[in-house]
Amino acid sequence: MDSLAILLRAEQLVSHNFHNMTKGVAFFSDHEFFGDVYPELEGDYDAVVERCIGSGEDIDLCAVTTEAAQKASAYDCSDMAADEMCAVLLGLERSLQAKCSELNKGASLGTQNLLQGIADKSEMRVYKLRQRIK
Repeated sequence: MDSLAILLRAEQLVSHNFHNMTKGVAFFSDHEFFGDVYPELEGDYDAVVERCIGSGEDIDLCAVTTEAAQKASAYDCSDMAADEMCAVLLGLERSLQAKCSELNKGASLGTQNLLQGIADKSEMRVYKLRQRIK
């Protein structure tokens, strides 16, 4: 599940950057939306890491953080419009959903519940992102 932790942390970092760097006519609503996204992702990241530790899975948090930061650094938002930021997050959400689906196969019932909860929140964010991009 370390791969899921990496995706969650990377998207959390990206959305936090977007929260800080959004600008333009829809600043207030975009700033608020991105401000809601990154703490939700951070909570999911924390739940995944705790599940890994609690289930005895070996997880190298320094490696997770390093890889997540490398992934996040691919998204320079200094010149991005908010709709571009939303499109980036939409792609990250699709990757997150695919990873949850992959890990769900063969997972314990409790872990399936965790993964399905993460996917459920992701689907709600996808709906909002798609509405913003229209």
